Amino acid sequence: MPTRPDAPLPTFADLQRELPLTSPRAWRFAAQRAASRAGALVSAGLRTGYRHGFDSGPFMDHVYRNRPRGRGAFGRAVDRRLLRRRTCVAFRDIRVLAERAIGDALAATETPEPVVADLAAGPAPYLLHAIAGHPGARAVIRDVDPEAIDGARAAARTLGLDGRATFARADAFDRATLRALDRRPDVVVELGLYGIYHDDARIERHLADLAALVGPGQIVFNVQTRNPEIEYIARVWRNAAGERCVWRLRPVEQILGYAAAAGYAPASVTADRFGIYRVVRLERSA
Repeated sequence: MPTRPDAPLPTFADLQRELPLTSPRAWRFAAQRAASRAGALVSAGLRTGYRHGFDSGPFMDHVYRNRPRGRGAFGRAVDRRLLRRRTCVAFRDIRVLAERAIGDALAATETPEPVVADLAAGPAPYLLHAIAGHPGARAVIRDVDPEAIDGARAAARTLGLDGRATFARADAFDRATLRALDRRPDVVVELGLYGIYHDDARIERHLADLAALVGPGQIVFNVQTRNPEIEYIARVWRNAAGERCVWRLRPVEQILGYAAAAGYAPASVTADRFGIYRVVRLERSA
């Protein structure tokens, strides 16, 4: 069972540590891992998570679609339970909030053909749907996962956006990636990026690099601030590298501090229905 919403959460250091083999909590999570692995035999979502990582583009695409798939009625029931987890519901909420924030950012630009870059895009549904509603907008889509890039390219083709988006495999934290952007974006989107990287200094440096090397007028990002399922995720799910899926919670004020140092101020801050995530739109300070 997930932790009560108001209960104290384990620290990031706690999540990184393995539990003692004699601990009842270790036995409980071992049973939950076994049940989840068994569920992957019948649930399409669990199978995708264990194959690609629960932080991967293919898994997020399954969550966004929100259509239970599996082997028979039992498999679909297992998949439905996964899709109803608070974390998965929050994922879908922040997709809507992110599309809205990107739309607001596009509306606030001063050019008729704004460029939006997502440097860790996954399948990029929020970005592609946002630019579909702005005929002059163009997208620059990057991700380290080639399957995610393929998925984004296919989604763009389905939406008729082939000629309005460019795709390439790249690392969002690589300064060379930032320098090599084919068009200087007016808006940079970074959703899901900060939670899966643990080094605070890396996030702070990345925002400074964005300001210095790219200089977008606006940045849209999200940050996971509190999640009662965070220990379940860390001890049951696996990430794209096949390791434990340890995510770092950060107060939104921490990222806003890094942003302020890079020359950005918040234009809007919204939250999903459970308060797990914040979606923030930043504007460059005058």
